[in-house]
Amino acid sequence: MPPDRQPRTTRIVRVRTGCWTCRRRKKKCDEVRPICGGCSRNELGCSWPTTIPGRRNSGPENESAIVSADGRRFSLPDTVDEHEAIKFSTSPSSRRQSSVSSNGSPSVSASDEPDELAPMNESIDRRHSTGGSSDISLIQRAPFGNVVPRTMSMLPGYDPESYQLLSHYLSTTADCMANGSTPINPFLVQIVPLAFSSDLLLQLVITQSAAHRAFRRRDDTDAVAHSHYSKAIKLFRHGVTEFIEGKEPNPLMLLVGALLMCFTETAKGDMTGTIFDHLSAANTLLVKLLAQSDTAVPRELKDFVIEYYSYTATVSMISIDARLSGQLFLNLELEQRARELLQTQYVGNLCGCWLELLLLIPCIFDLGRQWMMEDTPAIVPTADDMAMFASIQAQILRWSPYPFVVAEVYLAGLIFQQAMLIYLYTSLGSYEHTTDGIYNGLIQTAVTEAMAYLLELSPEARINSGLCWPIAVVGSCLVKPEQQECLRTRLVAMATHFGLGNMQRTLLLLEVMWQLPQTEAGPWNICRTMQQKQIWISFA
Repeated sequence: MPPDRQPRTTRIVRVRTGCWTCRRRKKKCDEVRPICGGCSRNELGCSWPTTIPGRRNSGPENESAIVSADGRRFSLPDTVDEHEAIKFSTSPSSRRQSSVSSNGSPSVSASDEPDELAPMNESIDRRHSTGGSSDISLIQRAPFGNVVPRTMSMLPGYDPESYQLLSHYLSTTADCMANGSTPINPFLVQIVPLAFSSDLLLQLVITQSAAHRAFRRRDDTDAVAHSHYSKAIKLFRHGVTEFIEGKEPNPLMLLVGALLMCFTETAKGDMTGTIFDHLSAANTLLVKLLAQSDTAVPRELKDFVIEYYSYTATVSMISIDARLSGQLFLNLELEQRARELLQTQYVGNLCGCWLELLLLIPCIFDLGRQWMMEDTPAIVPTADDMAMFASIQAQILRWSPYPFVVAEVYLAGLIFQQAMLIYLYTSLGSYEHTTDGIYNGLIQTAVTEAMAYLLELSPEARINSGLCWPIAVVGSCLVKPEQQECLRTRLVAMATHFGLGNMQRTLLLLEVMWQLPQTEAGPWNICRTMQQKQIWISFA
């Protein structure tokens, strides 16, 4: 041992007769009462114990009591301990000097704090010396344990803005995407856990939230939303490349990513038809996923993915011109897997209780496509065509919502049923018919029924988030101004409440169709209106 450093032989004796403020600040107290020199110099509240430590007193109550300079009395835990809690949670210098003792409680190093560094403690002490009892109650009620972190420590690489967008997704976007048919929201319980295991999905969740928030603010130039969207597209393309090259054998993350991209377009109100590119990618990925063992993916997640894709694919088909394309996003294999859900009376947050009706859309599309492939007069239907038409009509009329669903879901199911009848009946539009004949009578009856059901349903009910498709089908056949105004008011209220771009885009499309002659209206002309006005949207 060096000669200039001798072992300490005497024990350090700490002064135990100073005021509580100096003890807490690790300062030497000159013990001048009622306000010591240190507290006077730093304009701090000077509090003293009622008894000299070491002297016996009447009871334990006095040992934890403090008397301030003005004679007020309050308990030790409400002052020193809570001041320390504030100090540890707010002061950067105290965080640097703090450590954890063996029993798990924080301890402070012996290094003294300069007098000029008294961040929140001194300001609180000033309240003691100048404020009344209300100031003390404010201290006692302060939420010390609920301090928002400065950085996203749980999400390394993401900035605080991303943290806010994730919060927006959890509190708002996920609610607007699901229609509330079940108490469990799969956009939370299925998507979020996956997102925390995949950088791609987490970025897509944040992107969807950014797009949704931007539309709610009516800000088409939102730089944050555009930045996240660009980043998401790059990540998704990179993931597709790795999958093609065989570096990523599991298609689940990419599949969910493609579906999230579809609903990001829904949130922002896709006007360019980008959603159809995402659907094509999702189709291939879903086929590969279903080829894997059922044990590879949890059953609930696989059911939701099948519902997610089936819903998005079927309601998007109305945007395809049947005269020019026979593209079916739902092939027989995928349709069969979706029909397996019907055996369990499946109710989902996208398809509600009307999945059986949605699965008829490809059949109607294929039937109508055969009758309108060319602009020339349609040929006479074959016996098979008439039998198919009658079979589909019977299935729609025979269908009814599950009796156990809530009233709003039940009503939405009836609205879909009438929209399906309209979609089926108008597939015969290329054939000759009279203005006041039974054909027009069937269409107008279905329109009237659908509008009556819509009036029973509040435009702010969550189930509306899945009603753009039937509203577009019904709205394309409206000829009465009062009916058009009713639907216009409803869509404005829905877009304002939910903040989903597709609702506003649906109204934009209908406003154009309501200016057309009646012969150019109807759901089979929605795609043509989209082509002419360059309004490419999906009704997912």
